[in-house]
Amino acid sequence: MSLNRASQTMKPTQMILPLIAAALTMAGAAQAGQKLVVEKNHTARVALSAPAGSVIVGNPAIADVSVVDSRTIYIVGRGFGRSSVTVTDAAGRTIWDGDVMVGSPASGGVTVYKGLKATNLVCSRVCVEQGEASNGGTQLDPMAQSAPAPAPVAAE
Repeated sequence: MSLNRASQTMKPTQMILPLIAAALTMAGAAQAGQKLVVEKNHTARVALSAPAGSVIVGNPAIADVSVVDSRTIYIVGRGFGRSSVTVTDAAGRTIWDGDVMVGSPASGGVTVYKGLKATNLVCSRVCVEQGEASNGGTQLDPMAQSAPAPAPVAAE
């Protein structure tokens, strides 16, 4: 009976405030801890639920961010590995939190290991070292890498 009296004496604003706080907590949790996979030298668009105030990148050598407007960012894959990206609003509340994995292309690529050193190649008719394709990088074409022609024999 005392529980009934307590709920009858509570003001409506006292009952609504905990509900609003719970709804805001759940909305923030929906955007937290997202997994995002981006290929190296490619971008992924992220639409934000609220205007961004700050963008924090864990390791800019792996992932970087380009801000288009207050509600749109592009995450750029710079190097292989993982990085975190966090976007906060003007009050410092997290509106997007992501674990960004930057990797090789899903198809058309191959990784060659020489000891512990890995080299990523993008292949079509020939294979080109990834990141070097646009500036005339090393081509690995088995047909082009034949033995040198024998030296001409001088006539006596």
